[in-house]
Amino acid sequence: MILRRITEHVKTQNWFAVALDFLIVVVGVFIGIQVANWNETWAEARREMSYLTALQEDFAAVITELENDIARYEAIASAMTLLLDQSRKAAPDVSLDALNEAVSQLVAMEGTPIISGTYSNLTGSGDLAIIKSQTVKSAMSSFFGKAEVVKLVSDTHEMQLVNIFQPYIIANLDYPGTFRNDRGLPVSAGFETERILTVLSTAEFRNVVAVKWDSVTDIRGVLLTAANDARAVKALLAEEVERQK
Repeated sequence: MILRRITEHVKTQNWFAVALDFLIVVVGVFIGIQVANWNETWAEARREMSYLTALQEDFAAVITELENDIARYEAIASAMTLLLDQSRKAAPDVSLDALNEAVSQLVAMEGTPIISGTYSNLTGSGDLAIIKSQTVKSAMSSFFGKAEVVKLVSDTHEMQLVNIFQPYIIANLDYPGTFRNDRGLPVSAGFETERILTVLSTAEFRNVVAVKWDSVTDIRGVLLTAANDARAVKALLAEEVERQK
């Protein structure tokens, strides 16, 4: 329709009308492009908000996992402290059940998966650019970089479990007793509850317990740092979500 009008105006040499028609075409194209850009920007903003919300949920789950593992390692460290205190006494002043429960913590450890499916999708798909805040992106990158330290410390603890704690228990204690509260299984009727008394005051026992205490307190410290970093990232995500509302 507009082309027919322009052709007619050219034939009649109505240059004002030609210019006006041309202006209408230009304005129409410009508006069309702007509308398309606005729609694209709006859709991208919605995708970014969806990612930010999902990342908040992921970091909330990471924080919960870290807090639970920190509490667990604190309990293990307390059990080791109890054993060290009792090993230096002429005779233990706690029950055999308490001693054996504490000894069972020698083989206790927690796996701490620090993962975010959303962040993995963002980095794997190349969509990380959709997150506008460089501060948020840098904080997440730094956090997941440091998460490798948690894995390294946990892997070291697992090696100690295999190379130190399990062999010591097998050689000197009653290994089934370490499953007292593990796997939902009852303690064997043949479990020698008094075996702990034969090794409690030995230097080797104290050293093994001290290694466990050192390991779990080290892991606890790393997890505390990771939890604080995760809270900081979650706070940044919340600020960005609030800013974009």
